[in-house]
Amino acid sequence: MAVGRSRAWRVAGSAVIVGAIAWALLQFGVPTVLSDPEHPARPPLEASSWIAGIASLVVALVALVVALRQDRRRLTEDEPAPSSISQTASGHGVNFVGNVTGGPGPGSTTGVQINQSGGPPDPPMPTRP
Repeated sequence: MAVGRSRAWRVAGSAVIVGAIAWALLQFGVPTVLSDPEHPARPPLEASSWIAGIASLVVALVALVVALRQDRRRLTEDEPAPSSISQTASGHGVNFVGNVTGGPGPGSTTGVQINQSGGPPDPPMPTRP
């Protein structure tokens, strides 16, 4: 639920920023540096935009490589030792027995055995008006 809220705030914030930029362009117009091809500041501005674009691609590739290495390392690591606490829970014909590790949130649950006694309950009969 918190992830959805966080994403909603990011989308809303982005929409506000894009709206503010659009309003500023309509209110004040495009800066002359961008619209005049003969302006003396235009070549350095274009050069810096190329450098920034290439640098952002390099940063994105480095981030991708780091993420892939972390995933590979996570897959090759040994499983954590199971907890010494044995937990049992049952309800509605399902029995969970085992050691649970990882706690709340993402993580693996190890050493759990699930036993089900009997089949699922029958669905209710449909009613006709």
